[in-house]
Amino acid sequence: MAGICLLAAGSALPAAAENSGYAPSGSAADSSGSDNTAFPAAKAAPDSVTGDLNRDGKINATDLALLKRGILSENSDSGFKQAADVNESGAVNALDAEMMRDFLTGKISKFEKGEWDGPSGPAVYPKSYDFPPVSQLHASNDVPDPFIFADGSKVESPDDWWKRQAEISCMYEYYMYGIWRDGSDDETSYSISGNSMKITVKRKSTGKTASFKALISLPQSVRHEGGAPVILGMHKGISESTATANGYAVITYDSDGMFSAPGTAADNNQHTGAFYDLYPYGRNWDEQTGDLLAWSWGISRILDALYGGAAKELNINPDSSIVTGVSRYGKAAAVCGAFEKRIKMCAPSCSGAGGLALYRYKSEGKSYDFSSKGGSSRYTYDQNEPLGSLQASGEQGWFNGRFMEFKAENQFPVDQHMLAAMCCDPNRYLFIICSCQNENWVNAPAQWMTYLGAKRVFDYVGLGDHIAINVHLQGHAVIEEDVKYMVQYFDKMVYGIEPKTDLSVLQTSVFALPQNKDSFADTFTAKWIH
Repeated sequence: MAGICLLAAGSALPAAAENSGYAPSGSAADSSGSDNTAFPAAKAAPDSVTGDLNRDGKINATDLALLKRGILSENSDSGFKQAADVNESGAVNALDAEMMRDFLTGKISKFEKGEWDGPSGPAVYPKSYDFPPVSQLHASNDVPDPFIFADGSKVESPDDWWKRQAEISCMYEYYMYGIWRDGSDDETSYSISGNSMKITVKRKSTGKTASFKALISLPQSVRHEGGAPVILGMHKGISESTATANGYAVITYDSDGMFSAPGTAADNNQHTGAFYDLYPYGRNWDEQTGDLLAWSWGISRILDALYGGAAKELNINPDSSIVTGVSRYGKAAAVCGAFEKRIKMCAPSCSGAGGLALYRYKSEGKSYDFSSKGGSSRYTYDQNEPLGSLQASGEQGWFNGRFMEFKAENQFPVDQHMLAAMCCDPNRYLFIICSCQNENWVNAPAQWMTYLGAKRVFDYVGLGDHIAINVHLQGHAVIEEDVKYMVQYFDKMVYGIEPKTDLSVLQTSVFALPQNKDSFADTFTAKWIH
């Protein structure tokens, strides 16, 4: 079974199965057959026994929670085994939980005998930075094919794609964002006081320490089994109250000194702050980590703290984490989701150039009808953020030194659909947020093009439902609308909870309407091999 490890008795379930239980506030799911109206993800049982653990005639998250508990407690009851062995293997284990989860989330329509052969996933590949210098790169207006390796060889199978994904990761480090510090040289500790958490990191190889702060907002009641899912914000003001009202915890983070300067990485080109105290910015390219990855490192250390005990104290499930941020912090959220594989879902908002806006698509001078969203019937975009702005003194600190060598966007051997495709993973999700009106600079139509390009990759490996987009009317923010869609999408995909609203809108946008559609959307992938 691809992507799942066999477990010894008493072992924890893998993330996909561990996150799949859901219990109503103030109670735990049980097998009494009591009212299950709090569990809307019900489906008719494939037969009268299999999968229906509480014998209520339907299969939903209650049954999945009971299945998980039975595995952990090594339940040997014959009735439990008969109902829980959904793959008819003769044993009840994580493979059954995975198959039931895939049934509840719609990946399969019925239980199959034998292990569920879901999509394969990323593996660990040796890093290589054997790429040509910027001066040797050939400019091209064609959007780079994500299915062609740097040496010209082709992706010929989904397994090949994961190797290509690893290569793309190295390309982004080398050409754009700098070295990703993965935490292997970090020792993280934390302290919690009220709604504040202090993160202290010791770099093991040097003995140096540095600290930064985060703020904690908890829901009044926890409705998800295993603890509240947690939204990790690059900054405050991400509709925290909407998230907590839906049972989600929120931790907002001192990325650049908003709480106490200079924070993790000051938002300038001086490379100061907690991250650079530990990892000084040097002259060599492999000593150069830009602010976007430095801010991402801070989110990773928050995860370390959660896994190191803070999650238990706060009743948070760190396996169910979402990273988000807006504008430059939307760029950072996109980068964080691409590199930090423990993040369950990446949800960057209004990230623009250097984030999830396709460099090679400009909306300048194009007019759109936003009346279907309550906006202008003829809205014309003016200037999009150019490369020169990203390379100017106010923004160049976000990137590495090599990024300054590029003369034009069409020199990049990558484009941002490939950054989005770094979130492609059987156990992870991407939720793009942008605003169509009054957001000319961040180029929302180019973020739609990124979604379309990335979805080709997600579709290729059988994960087309792991990517979503919400284009709200206006607001350079993570607005209430975004959070409502975000948590319903996350609940459905991770917990198997049916949404209250139609989530098919998250597979399209106002830019796909006939009056707004650009033929570029249908043609820029035409030369790709898949």
